[in-house]
Amino acid sequence: MADEVRAFLDGFVQSSDFVARYPYYAAILARMSPVADPSVKRMAVSLHEGRFFLHVNVESFLREPQYLRGILLHEVHHVALGHLSHPKFADPAEPELLEIALEMSANELIEDPLPDPIVWQKYTQFGIRAGQSSLERYEKLVQAAQAGKLGARTAPGGESVDDHRLLRKRTGEPGAVEQTRQLIAKAVESAGDVDPGEDGRRALLAGKTPGKLIEELTGARGPAECFVDWKTALGMFVARHRAPVGTWTRPSRRFPHRVGEVPGRAWSPREMTKPELCVAIDTSMSMGQDELDEIARQLVLLGEHAGITVVECDTEIRRVYRFTGAITEVEGRGGTDLRPVFAKEFLYSRPLDGIVYFTDGLGPFPEEPPHLPTLWILTKPLEFECRWGERAVLERKPAALRPPPARSKGRKR
Repeated sequence: MADEVRAFLDGFVQSSDFVARYPYYAAILARMSPVADPSVKRMAVSLHEGRFFLHVNVESFLREPQYLRGILLHEVHHVALGHLSHPKFADPAEPELLEIALEMSANELIEDPLPDPIVWQKYTQFGIRAGQSSLERYEKLVQAAQAGKLGARTAPGGESVDDHRLLRKRTGEPGAVEQTRQLIAKAVESAGDVDPGEDGRRALLAGKTPGKLIEELTGARGPAECFVDWKTALGMFVARHRAPVGTWTRPSRRFPHRVGEVPGRAWSPREMTKPELCVAIDTSMSMGQDELDEIARQLVLLGEHAGITVVECDTEIRRVYRFTGAITEVEGRGGTDLRPVFAKEFLYSRPLDGIVYFTDGLGPFPEEPPHLPTLWILTKPLEFECRWGERAVLERKPAALRPPPARSKGRKR
């Protein structure tokens, strides 16, 4: 049956002007595995064990052939924009609103017919505009819902073009972003040199160059060049979640006569969640662009295990923002001072479980450690004189020589 679906799709792509108008889209579709799936209304995409699947209800398109081209573009947008793979789309607080935001982004820039699509133009009253990211639109919708202006089930109009059950099933799984990057990179390679055309659109994917899409997915082009065992390293941050807490349900054995006055001690029953980290980036002139690119790649890996607030700092804090999957540029590029990030007025102003600091170590640091565990990630093999905190070194090694996963938190000094 899969061969019949492949023949059906190939017949449409090759017999129409689809390849000529959308060469990158055709190359991506050629690398996806088609599946005949009458359980979906029209079409859906999924990712399983490194393979991208295109679920097709053939009968639907035999009834409505005018929608096939537009929905194929729609599905490629879901894939290329990371909607299947990126952890930033996993486990949203308001899943219905995220679905609306993802649909807006997947439908944007599609000029071919779609069946009553959800488009951003219907939501301008909530601050949604052209060119916004899916997460920006999601945040706007959440704000509108919290203000009582929008209900998750009472959106202004339109319907989901495709089935999102499979799209959302494995979103954010480790390695999925890299699989998406490889799919795009291999599709671009197989498409070869593409004439951008008169308006430049033939050389674009979802309105962007493939290189730009890859940068937004991974923070920089290519996979991480350095090995850091983030799962092991982050053990120092999640340990505090299991610290013993006071409880009135278990009396203190030392003071049994003071029940109700002195709490007992018990291990916390709290659910183990991702730690919230402050990730500081040394943006001084001594940090090269290749080092900053590698930091961006490492943050994509770290983001699979922790929530990240990025702090850019050279001699002072330049920028603070939530990491959503990419770092395109940094502010600063002056001297180096590692102390501002550890100022009490800064650290105590936000709920954090730890600090990760990417730096070459060439600058003054606080004499006393902060109240939070700290992991220094050193980008140069230089002598770093700070006597507190854990540390690791980003050492570039050929892929074949990279060590297997091991405890690599570093050592105290």
